[in-house]
Amino acid sequence: MLDTWFSSGLWPFSTMGWPDRTQDLEFYYPTTTLVTGFDIIFFWVARMTMMAGHFMGNMPFKSVYIHGLVRDENNKKMSKSANNGIDPLLLIDKYGTDALRYTLIREVAGAGQDIRLEYNRKTDESPSVEASRNFTNKLWNASRFVMMNLDGLTPEQLGKPAVEDLELADRWMLSRYHQVVQQTRDYVDHYGLGEAAKGLYEFIWGDFCDWYIELVKSRLQDKGSPSRKVAQQTLAHVLEGTLRLLHPFMPHITEEVWHTLCQAADDRFLALQSYPEPDQNLINSDLEQQFELLINAIRTIRNLRAEADIKPGVRIRTLLKTEDEREQQILTAGESYIQDLAKVEQLTIAHPGQETAQESTIRETPAPATEIDLTTPLLPSRTSATTTPDKYQKAIRTAGLLFAIFFVAKILLALVGAVDSLILISPMLKLIGFGYTTWFIYRNLFFARDRQTFSTQASRWTQQIKGKAEEIAADLPSPTPHPAIAQPQEDEKMIAGVVGTVQVLIPLAGVVDVEALRAKLQKDLSKVEAEVQSLSQRLSNANFVDKAPADVVQGARDALSEAEKQAELLQERLVRL
Repeated sequence: MLDTWFSSGLWPFSTMGWPDRTQDLEFYYPTTTLVTGFDIIFFWVARMTMMAGHFMGNMPFKSVYIHGLVRDENNKKMSKSANNGIDPLLLIDKYGTDALRYTLIREVAGAGQDIRLEYNRKTDESPSVEASRNFTNKLWNASRFVMMNLDGLTPEQLGKPAVEDLELADRWMLSRYHQVVQQTRDYVDHYGLGEAAKGLYEFIWGDFCDWYIELVKSRLQDKGSPSRKVAQQTLAHVLEGTLRLLHPFMPHITEEVWHTLCQAADDRFLALQSYPEPDQNLINSDLEQQFELLINAIRTIRNLRAEADIKPGVRIRTLLKTEDEREQQILTAGESYIQDLAKVEQLTIAHPGQETAQESTIRETPAPATEIDLTTPLLPSRTSATTTPDKYQKAIRTAGLLFAIFFVAKILLALVGAVDSLILISPMLKLIGFGYTTWFIYRNLFFARDRQTFSTQASRWTQQIKGKAEEIAADLPSPTPHPAIAQPQEDEKMIAGVVGTVQVLIPLAGVVDVEALRAKLQKDLSKVEAEVQSLSQRLSNANFVDKAPADVVQGARDALSEAEKQAELLQERLVRL
């Protein structure tokens, strides 16, 4: 009889005492929502509505939530007949119940869209469930950090932070939290479970863990400060509300953390607490948009540090330049956040109509030249000797050297002739004289650094001219530099990035060896270009493309695409240097 009821669609009310009007039938019928897959809409849903209308006179449910099918790693529908089902206990043992539950909810993209569960049957591993397990670890570690910095107090004992005491990061965090509360409630009310799960994931991992906790770490270390108390209140309030938001998706870990955070008794359960409601007064979309500029600026500085191979512990100088006055105000308001999270020692934010020393280096603006009356002669006419072109100086120097050698040779020959008439002394003097003369010529003529030649005298005249010019320039009044232009400095190598309309510039002098970095990047680029050339030649070979297995050819194409992207990235980094 039960099989007949099920096959005919009578089961919604047949098991509650029908046709008698029992208490269970009155209480449970009709139901609110039917959850079912799209593949049995006609076989079950249609029959249930028709039979309920015929025997009961009303619909058995108010709405039908149609979900997709869970498919295996080969994109096939799981079924008993195909024997391709995945034992959930294996995944639960490996990754936990919450991880598997959250994965299935998160992958729901809309009504009727199937869920493909990545799974390796040989190792019982699933990258999809592993990602959810990592999310639970992130939540667990963040909760431990928060509780370690609450001084043993519960969210109820700390209380909610006063609005007038909130700092910029606190107001942003509370706005994001209440925005997520509103979005999650809307998604759940309209059966957007997958969208709600994704939104909570992005908020918890990104906004709360990666940014807000990092932003308040320095405040938490300043014990006794009122700012620390506000940070503690905000952390506790947001964490407790987030656990309640996430509880339907991950009931086990949220219950455990909530009990520890709130120090709740054993007879209190998170499942019985009210679901969070948004506070519209704390939602500020403009603030969230503005704070996004700070986040992107910090992210860009971090990326540039990584590109330039700057060590994490090194504090740097940074210039943020924008013509948008509103962006300048936002960056100025979050200056401490940028310096703290991006390890910036000296941060300069350019304003309209103002220049800094860093900017004068970037734009290579020359200093105003000293005005001198060129019609007034600086030295007597003899200084014209210094205007002798280099090519004439070389010829004169060579001729003078040859004349000196010829003159010395004539003198030596005459001396040798005179001594040659003496007995015994002549041979000895010849030998001594010739040896000494040879040494003298070698020592004082060819390699003497201070020999008096015409070029040496001309060089001395040049020095005298320069000295006289400096004396005259010193007597002139010093020019007043333009107030809007700083004095130029020595050119600096910089690496640049862009955030919206904000230009981010990081001087590399003193923090990184630019030439060594350029050499390293050039070496890496050469290797990647060689790989690109090799793969291109391989794929241009018709025999390889036609005869090799399809997966091998596709692998080569993917490798080529990846190598080309790496080459493009390395070229961009070289250009930035």
